[in-house]
Amino acid sequence: MKLLASAKIIEVGNSPMERAMYEGVQRLFGILFTVGLAVFYVMTGMYGTQSNLGAGVCLIIIVQLVAASIVVLLLDELLQIGYGLGSGISLFSATNVCENIVWKAFSINTVNNGRRIEGAFTALISSLLTGNKGFRSVADAFFRSDLPNIYNLFATAVMFVITIYLQGFRVEIPIKSMRVHKQISTYSIKLFYSSNIPIILQSNLITIFFGVS
Repeated sequence: MKLLASAKIIEVGNSPMERAMYEGVQRLFGILFTVGLAVFYVMTGMYGTQSNLGAGVCLIIIVQLVAASIVVLLLDELLQIGYGLGSGISLFSATNVCENIVWKAFSINTVNNGRRIEGAFTALISSLLTGNKGFRSVADAFFRSDLPNIYNLFATAVMFVITIYLQGFRVEIPIKSMRVHKQISTYSIKLFYSSNIPIILQSNLITIFFGVS
């Protein structure tokens, strides 16, 4: 709905009644889309084949996905009315990204029958403490390709810093009034006019594409 409104495909007025109708329709479409996506995930075997799971387990998974999505929608509404900082979409996206980074950096799960540790920093510390295979084990923690490594974590941190800098970079253009002499104001032009909506849309489209294929 936000994409349709931003593209001027649908017109949304500023009156309280029109805004209330828009938010109600947006909420309804969000719930319907959540139900359809939950059914799609289960039917495409993302959580296992239906024959192995059974009808009851499939139904429970769908109910869990829908219930969790409704909770997220309610939390987003709380943020929109002022109980929090920023928008719900930005906050939940940032939380998800931070969770993935922290997990891949400090996970203590083991793979290959306990011979390797999943977390990048955890694997590095384990290599330094145990001293098994010497320099080879330390280099593996930095450059291993099948698990998170220190090099990827460092590259992610560098990209975060560059993105934040470019996102805040702007050029101040002086504007002089032709009617009032000696009155000069500035107009800021940002380098990036980016949003998280295209990223979320691209992620969902890729997920659906791989699910169908």
